[in-house]
Amino acid sequence: MFFLPSATLRAVCMQTLSSSMPAPAPYKTFLDTTRAVADPLRAEILRTLSKDSFGVLELAHIFSVAQPALSHHLKILSRADLVATRRDGNGIYYRRAQPKPDCALYDYLVQTYTTLDGFKVDGALQRRIDEVHSGRAERSRKFFADHARQFANQQALICAPDTYLPALRELLERTNCKRRRALDVGPGDGETLQVLAEYFDTVLGIDNSPEMLARAHSGVGSHKSSNVTLRLKDFESLTTPRQDLILFAMVLHHAPSPPRFFDHAHNLLNDGGVLVIVELISHDQEWAKSACGDLWLGFDPDDLDFWAQEVGFAVDASQYLAQRNGFRIQFKSYQKEKTR
Repeated sequence: MFFLPSATLRAVCMQTLSSSMPAPAPYKTFLDTTRAVADPLRAEILRTLSKDSFGVLELAHIFSVAQPALSHHLKILSRADLVATRRDGNGIYYRRAQPKPDCALYDYLVQTYTTLDGFKVDGALQRRIDEVHSGRAERSRKFFADHARQFANQQALICAPDTYLPALRELLERTNCKRRRALDVGPGDGETLQVLAEYFDTVLGIDNSPEMLARAHSGVGSHKSSNVTLRLKDFESLTTPRQDLILFAMVLHHAPSPPRFFDHAHNLLNDGGVLVIVELISHDQEWAKSACGDLWLGFDPDDLDFWAQEVGFAVDASQYLAQRNGFRIQFKSYQKEKTR
């Protein structure tokens, strides 16, 4: 009679059991997740989608990969619940899925993402990411160069300043931030500049469009206070003394990278400073892109809170203002937490 060595017998038994018994669901999820992350290109995709969202064609450019091949990798990541999608009009944008605390692999995913994000991004890859952002910014600048005169009429169909100026005044009355410096990004026809000038020692309004800055100059006109300054400047390249309040009123949907706007705003604010966002809630009215130059069709309130908290803001307050022509407006404020 022939006998197998005990160690071999155990190995054969284990192999038989493993082939005949399905793996427990959490373990299978762990294996699927690990396989998805282990591919070099998919790992780079996850890093790139950590703080921003991109369309398939944009990602194909960033990674110099044909669209069908890229779609294959995105499908694998999607099946492993590592990427999420959101529709923006006719476009679909991908972003890294955030693990939920009740997820069985929460600790594993947090550690995996932390490790991935700790590696330095390749210079060539970062240049292509910047090219995508620059392309978005250029589309926005070109729109305002060509349509500045018509912009106010088109914007009035969506959200006129008088919709949110009362909420801004209410916030300024109660906020406990310092009252030295305020920054108004994209001040439009200047209505918000006049309000801020009543509460702050100095107010700076910036716009990256000469045509729109001229509108702000004209709008403020004789009402311009001695404490208001206007500059032609792109927000992400702005270096200035720390601000006590930064206002984005109907501006974020023109931003090439909304998460980077939050990050830069955090860097420009004093401790205890306040960031105020007036924005559209996500909608499906595609005409706003061609009529108003919008890069994004509004935002989910939870996305704004997530981007803010990711860079160190605390959620202060939220209001949902009057709906107009099917557009819903959100008024949100965030405070930069004070460091000891």
